[in-house]
Amino acid sequence: MKPKLLIFINSLKLGGAERVVSHLLRHLQDDFEIHLALYSNDIDYEIPPQIPVFDLKQSLDENPYLVFLKIPFLSYRLARYCKQHGIRRSVAFLNRPCYINALMRSLWGYRGHTVMCERTHQTTLLGSYSWMFRMVSKKLVSYSYKRASLVLVNSYASKQDLAENFGVKTPMQVIYNPIDLQAIRQQAAEPTPFAFDPNCFYFISVGGFRREKNLGILLEAFFIIKQLPVKLILVGAGAQMNDLERKVDELGLRQHVIFTGFDNNPYKYVQKSHCFVLSSYVEGFPNVLLEALACKKPIISTDCKSGPREILAPGTDLHHSAITSYEVAEYGILTPVNDVANLAASMKKMYEDKALRKQYEEKAEARAGEFDISNIIQYFHVAFSG
Repeated sequence: MKPKLLIFINSLKLGGAERVVSHLLRHLQDDFEIHLALYSNDIDYEIPPQIPVFDLKQSLDENPYLVFLKIPFLSYRLARYCKQHGIRRSVAFLNRPCYINALMRSLWGYRGHTVMCERTHQTTLLGSYSWMFRMVSKKLVSYSYKRASLVLVNSYASKQDLAENFGVKTPMQVIYNPIDLQAIRQQAAEPTPFAFDPNCFYFISVGGFRREKNLGILLEAFFIIKQLPVKLILVGAGAQMNDLERKVDELGLRQHVIFTGFDNNPYKYVQKSHCFVLSSYVEGFPNVLLEALACKKPIISTDCKSGPREILAPGTDLHHSAITSYEVAEYGILTPVNDVANLAASMKKMYEDKALRKQYEEKAEARAGEFDISNIIQYFHVAFSG
C-alpha cells in the first residue's frame, strides 16, 4: 500500500512553484497516493486524473489581513481532510499554505510529517511591503517554519536568509527546482503563431506580469537599444499587463515589443529567440533560467536574491553580487538589480558578441541537464517520506 501524501499550494496557475508541483504530481504518483490541496482552484497545469483535489475555494486577491484572519479556519478544514483520509505526510508550497500547515499542527493536533517549501528570498520580497505587513509576515514565517518537520528551500541563499534573518533552526535542505528536459525539447519544436523575422535579433522574457519581475526596467533598457534590429517578446500575463502596455506606448515601442499572452508552452518562443532576459528584483530559484538553458539560449539575468548566481555563476560567493557593472559569468551575464543602463549594455553586448553567444549556447544544455527531473526527484522522494 502506497503512503499517502498531501501536496498543498495556492493554485496551479502560471509560475515557478506551480510548475515544480506539476512535475512532482506526475513523477511521484507511482510511489505515493497523492492528494492535491489548492487554496484557489485556478489551474493551468495538467493534473493526473487519479489525483483527488481538495479545493479550499479562496481568492488569491483578498486583502492580506483578511487572509491572516481566515488561516485558523482553513487549517481546521485541511486537518479534518487529512484525518478523514488518513494522510500523515503534508507538504506546503508558498506562504499561505505554509501558515495553514503550521496551524494544522499546533491548533488541531496534526502529528504527521510536515514539510514547508520556501520558494523565494523572503527578506528581499518583504522589503517592498509596508512595515506592518513585513512585521506580521516575518513573525508568521518564523512561527510556521519552527513547526515544520523539515524546511525545503530551492537555493542556498534562501536557506541562509531563513537562518540569519528569521531564526529558523528547523532542519533545512536545499533541493533545486527540477525541469523536464524531454518535455521541454518536445514542446520547443512546436510552431509559433507568428513568423520570426530572420533579419531581427529577438530578446525574450517569460513569467507572470507581477511587480517583482520588474518588467518596466526591461522595457526601459530595451528602449535604449531600440535603434538596433531587435525585438522583445514578453510571454505571460498578470496584474501588470495594462501598465506594461501603457509603458510600451509611452516609450514608442509598439512596433518592437510582442505580447504573446499566457501560453502553457513558452518554449516554442524561447527556442526561436536569440537571448533570454530576466529582470526581476527578487526570485527564489527561477525555473525560467533553467528552461532557457534547456533551449540552449544565452541568458542575461539580474543578480537578484536568489537563484540566478547559483545557476549562472556556480562556485562564486553567494554574498557577492554585481553592483556597479554587469558580470560575464560562466553560464550567462549577471547585471545589477534595478540598473537600466547596465541591463541595456549587457543586451547590446549579447547582440554584438557572437563568440560569447556561441560559448553560452554550447554550455547551456549540459548545465540544464544537472537540473533534470530524473536527477532531482530522488531528493524530494526522501524528503517527503519522512
